[in-house]
Amino acid sequence: MEEATCPICGPGSRAKNFLRARSGASLFSYVRCSACGLVFLSPRPEAAEMLGFYDEDYYGGEDRKFRFGLEVLRRLLAGARARRARRYFPSSGKVLDVGCGQGAFLGLMQEKGWKGYGTELSPRSASRAIQTGLWVSAGEIQENQFSPDFFDLITFWHVLEHLREPAAVLKRLRPMLRRGGIVAVSTPNVESWQARIFGADWFHLDAPRHLFLFSPGTLEKFMAAHGFRLLTLSHFCWEQNPYGWLQSFLNRAGFRSNSLYTLLKDGPRNRKSSFPLGDQGKMFLLSAALLPLCLLLSGVMGIFHRGATIEAFFVKE
Repeated sequence: MEEATCPICGPGSRAKNFLRARSGASLFSYVRCSACGLVFLSPRPEAAEMLGFYDEDYYGGEDRKFRFGLEVLRRLLAGARARRARRYFPSSGKVLDVGCGQGAFLGLMQEKGWKGYGTELSPRSASRAIQTGLWVSAGEIQENQFSPDFFDLITFWHVLEHLREPAAVLKRLRPMLRRGGIVAVSTPNVESWQARIFGADWFHLDAPRHLFLFSPGTLEKFMAAHGFRLLTLSHFCWEQNPYGWLQSFLNRAGFRSNSLYTLLKDGPRNRKSSFPLGDQGKMFLLSAALLPLCLLLSGVMGIFHRGATIEAFFVKE
């Protein structure tokens, strides 16, 4: 384990205890920076140890992360994200999707004439996207890997909170984005009502994989420190927020942590789950009853700017 520092305020900044969360047999601590308010994991597993939390079941089965029906829904939602990203551009260009998964977003952008590039932490996950004909590299983009002003759009769809050194990554990528280019970020909102109500049971906490927990304010501060100005920020995220309510309710009700999410994924361990069938039935019945409420709460929280996850677009100045 190693101590972490605030990527906004840097070494020497002070932090106070914020929340403790359990993952398996391990207990992890989040702290809040006293100066800027950013919440981050400290101490945190070292880089080699962290790889153990991104196992085969985290990425799903051979060719997809979730079971087939959910993959169809994910593609529809990725299409909506692609449309929101393209609204800032009069024509097609080049896009880098950091942490691109199996490449659904990139594939949809390429269908509209964009040239897509992606990165993935896991070589196995990267291979899924490569098999569909996309340009994807395993690991992080290296300095000078692309020429200056190469990209028009860089996206971090629920990736920024996973990065061990987000400031270093953004600094490395900034020269590759043209002036006036756009950076899109979606990330959990630690100031959401979901986060405050459920605490350690909050689905989007995801310790220890989520090393940083942003709020709208700390996200804007972080991006501004690297020369990016906020254009828009939305609390309406139908791709993430309703399920966040649902799984958090189930966690609080006493079911095994994130058990529904585990069952919905297409990993080998998930297919052989020892979760009793009776408990599975109770969980699915309760989920069906809760779903309308979760959809309603997601809409209300969006209106009050307290969405569980946020989506923001920044312009390079």
